[in-house]
Amino acid sequence: MLLEITGRRSGRIYRIPVSYAKQSESLICLTLGENLWWRNLQDAPSATLIYRGRRMQAPVQLVSDNADAIGQQMRKLIAHNPIDALFAGVRLNFKLQPNPGDLAIAATRHVVLQFNLEPIVGDAPE
Repeated sequence: MLLEITGRRSGRIYRIPVSYAKQSESLICLTLGENLWWRNLQDAPSATLIYRGRRMQAPVQLVSDNADAIGQQMRKLIAHNPIDALFAGVRLNFKLQPNPGDLAIAATRHVVLQFNLEPIVGDAPE
């Protein structure tokens, strides 16, 4: 998935590839809290993303200060795509289950971005 984010101060458009997991009618992503790009979404009601070749406007919800909720979402993302554990610094056991200690630490360092899917009316596929 590709996010298109407009810089709050610069007005520039940034395109950021992200890993995601689908949950019913929403998509979840994680990023390190120390990354600056997600802060452009703090006051934004929605973001533009390109998902499965379609440009979509998606209402966004950020979780940056609830380690339990972040850990739960991180567990779902890792179950969807185990390679994300490597990027989050979470070791997996032989059953591809995350190490609880690693997961707890990683949850304090990450931010969850949750996007509700709503296609932009009239936009053509990319």
